[in-house]
Amino acid sequence: MANPYINAPIRARMYARTMHKVVWIVAVVASAGLLAPPLFFIAAKKRVVSMAVPVVYAAIIYGAAFLSSILGNPKNWMGGVLSITMIVAAVHAAILDADWKPGR
Repeated sequence: MANPYINAPIRARMYARTMHKVVWIVAVVASAGLLAPPLFFIAAKKRVVSMAVPVVYAAIIYGAAFLSSILGNPKNWMGGVLSITMIVAAVHAAILDADWKPGR
């Protein structure tokens, strides 16, 4: 029986420095979440998260923007969807390297 911790693939770090982390989090918040899918696409290419994560963020963010332009936004639901998604994406971006340890 193989130990999953011994045979685990080595993951790259998402952020090289703390400044990179701050810049990405500020970019996600400043763009109201619109830059979350590219951030998580980069994370998926580095194998930090699965490829489903940027797809889900893109579907929620860009899908809500597209639907609000087609259906209209009478009750301002688009702002709520974007603000909740922005908060979730910023927190998710902040904890991407939380379990990274040197030598892994």
